[in-house]
Amino acid sequence: MVVAMLVVLHFIAPFSEWQDAFTRAEPLWLLAAIGLVLPHEIIKVLRMEQLLPIVAPHRIFHTKITCGMSCVAELPVGTLGGDLYRVIRLEECGAAPEDATAATFLMRIIAFTMTISLAGLGGVIVLGSAFPLLGPVIGALILLLLATSKNPPGFLTRLVDRADDTPRGAWGRFLSLSARLLRHVFRAGADLHRRQIGIILAYTLAIYIVRGAIVWFSLLSLDLDVSYIAALASLAVGNLASSIPSPAGNVGLREGGMIGVLAGFGVAVAPAAIGALLFRGVMIIGSGLGLLLSMMVCRILNKNPC
Repeated sequence: MVVAMLVVLHFIAPFSEWQDAFTRAEPLWLLAAIGLVLPHEIIKVLRMEQLLPIVAPHRIFHTKITCGMSCVAELPVGTLGGDLYRVIRLEECGAAPEDATAATFLMRIIAFTMTISLAGLGGVIVLGSAFPLLGPVIGALILLLLATSKNPPGFLTRLVDRADDTPRGAWGRFLSLSARLLRHVFRAGADLHRRQIGIILAYTLAIYIVRGAIVWFSLLSLDLDVSYIAALASLAVGNLASSIPSPAGNVGLREGGMIGVLAGFGVAVAPAAIGALLFRGVMIIGSGLGLLLSMMVCRILNKNPC
C-alpha cells in the first residue's frame, strides 16, 4: 500500500517537485501552523471534559493523552487506533472503560454532524448548487436524535433489544456487543443537557476554525494563493472523505477530498497534494511537541497519574 501511494504521488508530481516545494516552504507560516496545534488540542481536551467531567482534575495528563492520540491518529494505525489509545489511557484518569468508549463515540457523532454541515456549505461554495445543503440537514437530524435520546425512537429500541436476543456465536456476540455500546452511547447522550450540547458544539466549531487556520498556513507556506474559506472547505470535505474506515491512517482519503476542493478554487493538483500532506506533517510535529511539553509539565509538577 505504501509503495502504491508513492507511485501515485510520483505520478501526481515528480519527486524533484516535492523536494523543491518543501525546500522553498516559508518557515514563518510553518511555525505559525505548528504553533496552533497545541491550542487546537487543548480545545479538544475541554470538549471531552464536557462528556467526562471526571477527567477534569487531570487536565495536564489529559492533554498528554490527547496529543498522543493525535499523533497516533495521523499514523498508519489511523483514527480507530487513536480512539483505542484514548479509551485505554482515560482509564488512568479514573474514567470507566464503558464511559470512555461511549464518550468517544458520542464525540465522534457530534463531530461528524459538524463535518457534514461544513462540507455541505463548502460544496455550495465550490459547486454553486443547493444540493450539498443536504449535509447540514442530515447533521440537524442527527443532533435532533441526540437531543431526544432520553426517549429514542421505537425502532432503535427494538433494534437494540433484538440484537441482545441474537443467538450465540461470533456474529451474535459482535451484534450483542454493538447493541450494548449503542445503548451506552445513547445513555451518555441522555445525561447531557442542552447547555452541554451547545458548549460541545461550540468547542467543535472552534476546533474546526483553528484547524482550518492550520491548513491555511500550511498552504500559504507553499506560496499558494488560497483563502481561509477555501482551506476550511477543503478540510471539511477531506474529513468527510476520511470517515471511510481505512487501515492506513486514512492517508489519501482526506488528502483526496482536500485536493478536489482546492482544485475547485483553482489550485493545481500537484501543489494541492503537497499542501495536504504538509498539513498532515504539521499535525504530527505539532501534536508531538505538545506531547513532549505536557510530559515535561507532568514531570515538573509531579502530578498523579502523570
